Amino acid sequence: MTMEASAEPVLEQADGKVAAKPVRRRIRPRDVRWIRAAAELAGTFLICAVIYLSYSFGQLVMGQPSVALPVLGTALTYLVVTAMLGGVSGGHFNPAVTVAAMFTSQISMVDGLIYIVAQVIGAIGAGAVAIALIPVSKSVPDRTWLMFSVNGFSGGSPAAATLSQQHIAFGAPMAIVTELIGCIIVVAAAITTLRSDGRARRNHALYTGLAYGVGALVTYPITCSGLNPARSTGIAIFAQSKHMSVSPISQLWLFWICPLLAASLVALVIIMTSIITDNMAMRAIGAATDAQPEAQAQVDAFAPSVQTQAGEDTQASAPVQNPAAAGTATPADAKAQTVDVSALSDVDADEDAVAPVEAGTIPDLQVKPLHTASEKEDGDEEPTDKPAEE
Repeated sequence: MTMEASAEPVLEQADGKVAAKPVRRRIRPRDVRWIRAAAELAGTFLICAVIYLSYSFGQLVMGQPSVALPVLGTALTYLVVTAMLGGVSGGHFNPAVTVAAMFTSQISMVDGLIYIVAQVIGAIGAGAVAIALIPVSKSVPDRTWLMFSVNGFSGGSPAAATLSQQHIAFGAPMAIVTELIGCIIVVAAAITTLRSDGRARRNHALYTGLAYGVGALVTYPITCSGLNPARSTGIAIFAQSKHMSVSPISQLWLFWICPLLAASLVALVIIMTSIITDNMAMRAIGAATDAQPEAQAQVDAFAPSVQTQAGEDTQASAPVQNPAAAGTATPADAKAQTVDVSALSDVDADEDAVAPVEAGTIPDLQVKPLHTASEKEDGDEEPTDKPAEE
């Protein structure tokens, strides 16, 4: 009885029994999807936690609120976290960026929805941590800390206390315009630095961080720099019960509509640009394809005439290479030889009087000065059958 050898290794135990074969676990696409979602959750948590704490502690401790700290902190936070986790998930960390990637087919709809849920969960977790770490006293309540980190407009703007003394306020129209401009910059920088399959390019982290810095520079004095629906939602949920001057949940709609509208506009521009570019490329290819048969037809029509002319020139200028064939020369060749001899000789004779030249020999010729024009008038006439010299 024979046994066929197995390609897979068989492990034997000490008692002679066959042990179980090792199983190699392969990573399935579903597992990769959840790994990316976990990276988005962790990245959004880190970003939002740093923004909440730095905005609250930095502005209040400094005493004099400044735009430089939020701008620098936002830019560096997004840059560092995107460089850390961007290679895993693509570095969205923003529902607006994910929506734009869904519209441009850089991520599937299912993965996009999972990304958005993970981002919101991460932001909510960061908001819970920030609320837990804020020190509270009777003289410094929660709202004193949160007014610099909760997004809002009009009465909820970080500049509301200063502007109210001048009887002016940053209303909803100004908040919509500034948030829309800032979100367009952020989404455009993030989407254009992603590959067609959703992976981040080398410069994705740098351009994303710079874009968030520019967006924060424009929006922080007016809306406390939203630019990210998840970031706005995470802190608004916990600030709702902290007796803020304006309910954060009631103004949260603006910080979802503006980013999603910006994502739609950026995706529309990218799609239209791609369509126009593809049409121009197809027209160029079609023009080149149509011009190729015409050029080939012209070449084919011109080739026979060129070949005929080249054949005639070759026949007229080709010398006799075979000495044995000299005796069978045509009358035209014989006349040409006679003309050459008579032109060098001072003896004027008819064609019949010229001695034939043997093939392969050079006749002895006595070269004398040619006759002048006056001598030709007095002398004998030149042979009439002399062909015109070329």
